[in-house]
Amino acid sequence: MRVAKKRGWLLVLRRELKRMTTRPVYLFILVVMPLGFLAYFATLMPDGLPQSLPIGVIDHDGTSLSRNIVRQLESSPQTKVVAHYLTFSEANDALQDGTIIGFIEMPDRLYADVLNGLQPTIPFYYDQTNLLTGSLVQKDLNVIMKTVSAGTNLSVRRAKGQPTAVSMAQIQPIVAEVRSLGNPWINYSVYLLSVLLPGMLQLMILLTTVYVIGIELKKNSSYKWYRLAGSSLFRALIGKLLPYTFGFIAMGTLYLVVLFKGLHYPLNAPFGWMWLDMTLLVLTAQAFGIFMIGTFPVLRDGLSFSGLFGVLSMSYSGLSFPIEGMPALLQGLSWVFPLRWYFLIYQGVALNGFNPVYYIQNYGIMLLFLCLPLLVAKRLRKAVIEMNYPKK
Repeated sequence: MRVAKKRGWLLVLRRELKRMTTRPVYLFILVVMPLGFLAYFATLMPDGLPQSLPIGVIDHDGTSLSRNIVRQLESSPQTKVVAHYLTFSEANDALQDGTIIGFIEMPDRLYADVLNGLQPTIPFYYDQTNLLTGSLVQKDLNVIMKTVSAGTNLSVRRAKGQPTAVSMAQIQPIVAEVRSLGNPWINYSVYLLSVLLPGMLQLMILLTTVYVIGIELKKNSSYKWYRLAGSSLFRALIGKLLPYTFGFIAMGTLYLVVLFKGLHYPLNAPFGWMWLDMTLLVLTAQAFGIFMIGTFPVLRDGLSFSGLFGVLSMSYSGLSFPIEGMPALLQGLSWVFPLRWYFLIYQGVALNGFNPVYYIQNYGIMLLFLCLPLLVAKRLRKAVIEMNYPKK
C-alpha cells in the first residue's frame, strides 16, 4: 500500500498526459500560444526602433537653408518627410487624422534672419499621445537642428575669415562623449522583449496552473484525482503540474536561445545563469498559480486573479517606469512580483555583466516564492476533498 502511495504521482502524471493528448486546449496553451508570442514579438521591431516615422513640412522660406533642413530630415532613418503643406491648418488636419505624427514650420526670411544674427525660431508640432514615437521624433529633430545650426554658424564664421579650428572651438567649446553601456545599440527590443516575453510566458503559466487545478474542482473530479495520488495533495500537484513544468521550461529556454543566440542580444554572463533565472520564473509562476486557486478555489475567480496579477507584473517589473520613482507603498508592493526579480537579474547579469554572486539574494527571493502553496495547502485540500464547487 505504501509503495502504491509513493507511486501515486506517476498515476496522476499518466492521467494528465492522457488529458493533454486528447484535449487540444492543452496543446494550444502549452505550445501554440508561447510560440505565437515569440514569433510576433521577435519580428515586431527588427531594426530595434521604429523607422520612417511620417512627418510633414511647411516651408515659407524656400531658401537653400530650409531645403538643407528638409534633406537632413529625409536622411534620418527614424523620420520620413511624406508631405509638404502650404498652410498651418492643412498640416494640423493631417496631424489630427493620423496621417503624420508631426510637422515642422520654417518661417519666412529664415535664412536672412540667420545671416543677420537674429536667431530665428523654427516651431515643431508633434503628437505626444504616443510617448515612444513622440520622444523619438523630438530627439531626432533636436539632433538635426543642432547639426544644421552648427553648420550654418561655421559657414558664417568661415565667410568672415575665421579659421575652422577656432570656429569649432567657439561653436562647441566642450565635446560630450556619450557611451551607452549594456545596450550600446540603443535597441528598444533589447529592453522590451527581455521582459515582455518572460512576462507573457508567466501569464500563460499562471492561467494554465489555475485552469488545470480549477477544472478538477469544477468537474467534481478533484477527489478522484486526490485519491489516485494516494490521498496526498503534494503528490497530486506534482503529478499534475510536472508536464507543464517541463513544457514551459522548454519554452523559456527556447526564448533565451532565440534572444541571446539568434538575435544576439547582450549576454555578458554564462548562459546558465539566465537559464536558472528563467527556470525559477517558471516554478514561481506555478507556485503563485497554486496559491491563487487555493485562495479562490473557484475556476473563474482564480483565472481573474491570475490574469490581473500577470498583467500587473509588467508594470511592476520596472521596465516601463522605474520602481524608484514610485511611491514608497508601491515600491514595497513590487517585491511580490517574481517578474521584478527576474528583470533585476537580467539587468545586472546579462546586460551589465556583474558577477552573479551579487544577485544571490534575488535568486533566493524567487526560491522563497516556492513556499507560497504551503499557505493555502489546507484550504485547497478541503476544496479538493469536499468538492463543494458552486453550481452557478
